[in-house]
Order: sequence, then C-alpha cells, then structure tokens
Amino acid sequence: MCLQKEVLTQYMQLNQLPTLKYISGDTGIQLTRVFRILHGAEMKLKEFEIFRNRVCHGLGENESLVKVAHDCQESLSPRGIELLKVELNRLLAIKQLAS
Repeated sequence: MCLQKEVLTQYMQLNQLPTLKYISGDTGIQLTRVFRILHGAEMKLKEFEIFRNRVCHGLGENESLVKVAHDCQESLSPRGIELLKVELNRLLAIKQLAS
C-alpha cells in the first residue's frame, strides 16, 4: 500500500491537485474507481502502472533514470544490483555532506 500512496502523492503534486474528472480523463480509469482509489481502495496492478507511467511522463528527464533502474533490476545479478545500490547511496551521502 505504501507504493500506492507514493505514486498517488507524486501524481497529485505533478498535476497541482487535479479534479476527479481530470484524473479519470488523464488515466482512462472510471471516475467512480478514481474516487475509491483516492479514498483508500487498493489499486489493481494495471491501475498502479497507469499512475506510475503518468508520473514518469510528467517528470520528463527522470523517466530515463527510472527506466535504467528498472532495466538494471531485471537484468543484473543480485551482486550487481547491490553494487549499484552502494554506489548510489555513496553519491547521496556525498551530496548531503556538501549541503
């Protein structure tokens, strides 16, 4: 459920708190279903992917990072994924120290 809340929050922020009608038109999800999702109903996988894709599309440049991360997760070995995570965390730590 945490991923659902995260993607909904990102979607709402990217679209400046859109109306139910706008969300329904943008995602192709029925208006009543959008209402239920926004009020806590669990999303189906297909609905989650629609919202996630709309968020990725709205982020523009970050879409490529998300795609690369997804491709790495699908094709790298567990050791390769762990090395990648360590490197990303190292870069974040450096950024925090510089701030």
